[in-house]
Amino acid sequence: MCQGIKATSRYVTITCDKSNEQNLKKHAKKILMMPSTSENEEEDRLKDIHHHLSTNKSSSNASASWLPLESNPSIFTSYAENTSHLPQTWEFVDVLGFGGGAKDDLLLLSPTESNPSDTTVAGAIFLFPTTDAIYTERSLQKARLRKHNQRHHDVLSRNIFHLEQVKGFGNACGTIAATHVLLNSGLALPDIPDPFNDSSGGKASPLSAYKKSCINTPDSVDQDHDRLRRQRGEMLVHTQELHNISDSSAQNTASQTQCPQSGDTYLGHHYCAFVPVKIDGNIHVVELDGTKIRPIDHGMIDGNNNNDNNDNNNAFLRAVANVVKREWMALEPNRIDFSLMALVKKA
Repeated sequence: MCQGIKATSRYVTITCDKSNEQNLKKHAKKILMMPSTSENEEEDRLKDIHHHLSTNKSSSNASASWLPLESNPSIFTSYAENTSHLPQTWEFVDVLGFGGGAKDDLLLLSPTESNPSDTTVAGAIFLFPTTDAIYTERSLQKARLRKHNQRHHDVLSRNIFHLEQVKGFGNACGTIAATHVLLNSGLALPDIPDPFNDSSGGKASPLSAYKKSCINTPDSVDQDHDRLRRQRGEMLVHTQELHNISDSSAQNTASQTQCPQSGDTYLGHHYCAFVPVKIDGNIHVVELDGTKIRPIDHGMIDGNNNNDNNDNNNAFLRAVANVVKREWMALEPNRIDFSLMALVKKA
């Protein structure tokens, strides 16, 4: 495990009543009036956040920041179960061997230790160290994004729920990554669960209430995706129910390391998410990072012409592993503090 967290177990299941949902909608209208953030405002939002965390350890807002989540499948499963109507047949698991070599048989899932070709995969979460080499590549990627096929990125932005990791979250990038996976879990395969399906006694899940409270129209995406993703981030950081659940998950007894007392603790790592998205009939690997200006399309997976969902799941997870090795691990070949998890359906 790569990141710190431990304490007492406090599972909290919270639903959003109508009065609270109305308050969230009022707050959303206020946020929408905020000025848009220029892409040039900061060189790298992640670097800016981490600089703030590393130089402001005694921040007066520390108690308001969200606690960081340990890179632990049980922690992320707890968050998913308590924020959405995730069926009990689904869970986060570790992906093992993704950096060990080129052979197909190196990619396994734990604790089931099954081959991913036998498992339905809804998305993946990747933890990586924030080093100078990785910051440099992020800066180069941002410059490429500004020049590359803006129309394609606009299409992605309209079809994917992407939110910004605003500074009020502190170091809660794990929560952002898990939320990105859950909010985009049905974009490729029909049998992946929909967290917005109000199947629990007719009550909306906390994530469902949050999404419905966000102002989300195609027109607003076309006009200003920067403003929209920031609005979504501000909406989430002010949703106390989800804050409570996230902090409860961070303090779960399944944690293997000590939970920081403050969400403003600098840990030197960052999470991002990967989801399979069907674009023009083909499944693509799309990266979602709350500190990046837009979703990142890493291309089609192998086996797109295969109607076998198991083969597509296998290809998606292997494609994610290849992206991780090429875009991150190759930059820091001597580092071992990388980890990958996947949201899968239990065998």
